[in-house]
Amino acid sequence: MRLAFRNSRTGLFTTSFLLCVHQVCEATTPVIVGLAIDRAIAPGSVPKVLVWVAVLAAVYVVLSAAGNGAGPIGARASTRAEHDLRQRVVARLLDPRGTTEPQSTGSALSVAGSDAEKVGETVDVMAVGISGLVALLVASAALMLTSVTLGLVALGCVLVAVVVVPLLARPIQERSAAQQQAAADSSGLAVDLVEGLRVLHGLGAQRHAADRFRASSQAARRARVRAGTTEAALDGVTLVIAGFLLVAVAGVGAHLTIDGAISPGELVAGVGLAQFLVGPVARLSWAGAGIATVRASARRIADVLEAPYAVKDVATGHGHDARQLGSGLRVTGLVTEHLDGLDLEVGPGELVAVVCDDLSARRELLDALARRRDPDGGTVLVGGVSSTDLALDDLHRAVAVVPHEATLFTEPLVDVVGETPGPALAAARADDVAASLVDDGSRHHGTTLSGGQRQRISLARALAADPPVLVLDDPTTALDAVTEAAVAQGLHALRAGRRTTIVVTSSPAVLAVADRVVLVDGGRAAAVGTHAALVADDRYAAAVLS
Repeated sequence: MRLAFRNSRTGLFTTSFLLCVHQVCEATTPVIVGLAIDRAIAPGSVPKVLVWVAVLAAVYVVLSAAGNGAGPIGARASTRAEHDLRQRVVARLLDPRGTTEPQSTGSALSVAGSDAEKVGETVDVMAVGISGLVALLVASAALMLTSVTLGLVALGCVLVAVVVVPLLARPIQERSAAQQQAAADSSGLAVDLVEGLRVLHGLGAQRHAADRFRASSQAARRARVRAGTTEAALDGVTLVIAGFLLVAVAGVGAHLTIDGAISPGELVAGVGLAQFLVGPVARLSWAGAGIATVRASARRIADVLEAPYAVKDVATGHGHDARQLGSGLRVTGLVTEHLDGLDLEVGPGELVAVVCDDLSARRELLDALARRRDPDGGTVLVGGVSSTDLALDDLHRAVAVVPHEATLFTEPLVDVVGETPGPALAAARADDVAASLVDDGSRHHGTTLSGGQRQRISLARALAADPPVLVLDDPTTALDAVTEAAVAQGLHALRAGRRTTIVVTSSPAVLAVADRVVLVDGGRAAAVGTHAALVADDRYAAAVLS
């Protein structure tokens, strides 16, 4: 909430001031009409009537200017707050230090989208609430000056509203939090289904997927209906209280007028003020419901921003300069949950393949090389320097760990593989795919491409980046045997002897072109040699040839 107001304070104060002026002008309108009745219309003085009409017109000019001026300023302030929050959320999600509480795609989208929008609206909600409170105080004071009895009647109804609104606001907050979570779950499922659309078609599981999404979206709808029911109940109760206020003030005022305690003009002013008070009470009710809803979204944003980092970083320039490092990589005594003292050394210009049949150990090795997680023991040395002594940005420029799942963005080809992509595209055998992406880019995040096409473009993107150390995770699983062999040869021709490359794979085509192959078994390097030499090892054959 503080982040939302940090750069929007001026807009909030200006909007609140203008709305308060608007509300005060509206509150003075029935008072001016009452004074006109008693001092001009009843005595029959035309000049005085014209004077009061002029006063009323002037009040309406100020009222209109303040009300119309508050709208654009409030919208700009709310948009600024929403934008600032979204920037902070996205920056946290993309922070290279990672998080111990990762978000699903749908949840991240919901937090950066609808939650940031709701919290950004706090500026508008607060301005409306402040103006409603000021209007309530001014109108109540005017009623007290008109008649203490009328003021006390109005005050009693207002106190009832002040007690009831917080009681109903609490379930709104709880149900709003449940609704936001249900919406995030539904969004996440939708994203997963769209990304896996081709697989679903292949398995013939469209009906089952549609049923899952239908159930998830219905759960989100029911959660929204429950939250909306509570909000409607709050609005209804507030309007009933305001209605009782109007009836009570009108009835008591009429009785006081008949008794001669107040004049007809004061009765008109009192009834007008009572009718006006419906607005401020509704404003406070709307602000209370809005703040309750916003708090649920603010908590979800705070959970993302406050999540602990997965690794620590060092400031750029305080560690070693990655540009001055050699291109070799060495892993010594790496210990994680599934790795038990793994040693791995890759010299400059070498292409080394790693065969790791344990998927958990494989993931932990890749996480350690990318420094997404710090191991329990051991070190990763890049050019002789520990990765923990390098700033993460410098480390990632020196060591690029490309994930198995190829994620493409909607962007022109030149933004994917650079302005001179020839060698990278040729090595990845992606020239034909690139020809279809030159103008339009990868539409729909590459979902219109086959798995093999996406994999080849992703590999070309990695090769075009030309990092000193490139780590690939099974880059050819979606390719046919002929294309796989050609890609393996292209990878070796482009990188071997010039840059350091590690390929974690069990593909015989890729293993055959590697300078060395390391078999990881039981969390350790169990065997090292060429593919041809290791085929005689039963453990290696079981992992590669079975």
